[in-house]
Amino acid sequence: MKKFISMVSAAAIAVSATAAAVFTSSPAQAADDEIKIMCIGDSITDGYGIAGSYRKFLYNGLTEKGYNIDMIGSKTGWSTTYTGENGESFDYDDDNTGYSGYAVKAYSGRSGIYETLIETDCLSQNPDIVILQIGTNNIIDNHDMDENLNDLDTLVSYILENIPESSTLFVTTIPDLDPNRSDVYSWFGNYRHSADWQTQYDDETAELNVKANIVTYNERLTSYISERNQNGENIRPANVNSAITDVKTQLADGVHPNNIGYKAMGEYWTGVVDSYLSGKSPEEQPVTETTTETATETTTTETTTTETVTETTTTETTMETTTTETTTEYILERYYYSVSDLVKLTKYVLNEKNSITAEEAEAYDLIKDGQLDVFDVIIMRDEILKK
Repeated sequence: MKKFISMVSAAAIAVSATAAAVFTSSPAQAADDEIKIMCIGDSITDGYGIAGSYRKFLYNGLTEKGYNIDMIGSKTGWSTTYTGENGESFDYDDDNTGYSGYAVKAYSGRSGIYETLIETDCLSQNPDIVILQIGTNNIIDNHDMDENLNDLDTLVSYILENIPESSTLFVTTIPDLDPNRSDVYSWFGNYRHSADWQTQYDDETAELNVKANIVTYNERLTSYISERNQNGENIRPANVNSAITDVKTQLADGVHPNNIGYKAMGEYWTGVVDSYLSGKSPEEQPVTETTTETATETTTTETTTTETVTETTTTETTMETTTTETTTEYILERYYYSVSDLVKLTKYVLNEKNSITAEEAEAYDLIKDGQLDVFDVIIMRDEILKK
């Protein structure tokens, strides 16, 4: 594996800490300064069937906050008007670098965003902020995961090398998918049989495998981006997956958001970019994801996030980490968590709210922040795998 794989070994606990810490060095931005934003990605960025995608809501949200926004990209030269069903109407700058059907890098049957950036030289427009959301088509194809992530490393490095040192690159998770919808059913054919075609999988198994790949991709992406951020590069992890909380109502066809989903994504990005530009620390965004069912039994932990570790003390029942600003504390309690616990927690995070009891909900809140999300899933999974 290339250097990417060596970077993704950071503990899932560090991902949670980074979510609260990565924004602390962002410079304050005067509202009347022109801010050039380039959104890069596949059809979800392009706006497959929905003009303007999430970008129109991001543009409108930031301009309403008083920012002078210039959306830029390889597709330039026009603005348009959005009129919603509720009567909402506004003009927006539609420039972008979104390409339907594109993968991270080109492979058989797919064009790549990496090659497109080189061919169009659009980064020479010197964006102040780049938003990169890519990987959904790689997941749809069930393309080799290690290759996906090594390709992402190549793409991210190219972007960082070709934007100003004062600019920032946000790299986000990808949203969940609904692969058994009729409109996109055939797209997920690689999940409906084994690699040698000797075994056929039912729809439920195919869906579970799709979601497992999304989780793997998102977790490893977040760890990788977080580590590069902590190494001092102008790159920040983001979690747009947290905006798509219901694939049935927020996706138009099982892959592409409708305007409900796009508006949720636009509002998410408005908050992230506003926090960055104003130098504020944003509220942590919960993740809605799934995970796999491979594990054994072990103890687990509880936490509050922080920035830099200065002291670690471990006992049989308690692991406490003291930091320069706050305290991160993990309590090993209750009982050895099993695969069954992990499955229940995963289903709950996937909005199957009747999958656990109130007692289990309290026990599964490993971070002890009053909510169950992917960070609890990650900690439980990692502790189980240590056993």
